[in-house]
Amino acid sequence: MRAPAAAAFEVTPVECNWEPRQDSMLKRAKTLAKLLDVLGPLATFWFVVDRLLQHVSKARVLLVFLREPELLAGLDPMLPSGVAARVRRPDQLGKLAAACAEMLGTDFLAEARSNGAECVVILDGETVVSFQWLSERLTWAYDDIWIGFGPRYLYGYHSFTAPSHRGRRLNYSGVVIAAQALAVPRVKGLAGYILGSNVPSLLAHSRVSRQYSGIVGVWPQGKGGLRTFASRSLRVAGLQIVRKAMKPALANLKVGSPS
Repeated sequence: MRAPAAAAFEVTPVECNWEPRQDSMLKRAKTLAKLLDVLGPLATFWFVVDRLLQHVSKARVLLVFLREPELLAGLDPMLPSGVAARVRRPDQLGKLAAACAEMLGTDFLAEARSNGAECVVILDGETVVSFQWLSERLTWAYDDIWIGFGPRYLYGYHSFTAPSHRGRRLNYSGVVIAAQALAVPRVKGLAGYILGSNVPSLLAHSRVSRQYSGIVGVWPQGKGGLRTFASRSLRVAGLQIVRKAMKPALANLKVGSPS
């Protein structure tokens, strides 16, 4: 029979473990409070669900944004003075800030080229300090999951701002410029997803809109099986989620955290 667990407390002072645990609980409480304030109770609920699912399965919750052309056309990109924005192809990005270069390895760029992806870059002088990728095709999302949004939308993904330039709303500017330079002229909306527990991305994208269009539950099963549960609005919009053989080159890709 095991000795009572309480005996451990007689040997080691409680204070050794209490403060880190207390700090962790406080941070979680602040995160939940901020999400409630910015995105409301429903998005906060899905944040909690996604966090829980990570501990028991490979199922994930995606919050999906669909922004229509008429909404995007009227937004102010609020590009700060001293920086400029350009649309570039994967082999024409130019000089990258060190942090941006770290997020855009040769394997990612090769995949972007083969997928016909385009990139909105924000430049400080001649240096790329922020970026936002756009695709019209089925695109790698995470693990062996690929996502597409049909012919009515451009898919915005893998956005990132160098730490040296954060706090200037460059991600917001990049999203709006991507919409107005690429999506609206093609009479398309702009679509994207965020994993339910990705707090930095949820808060960053809330600066464009605090509403999301629907949710998707993604549940890989076995070697190639997949079950999805999507809001009706997303099914009507043409959302596609499939499993494909994982490309080893993408397995260790870092995912950008917009800010």
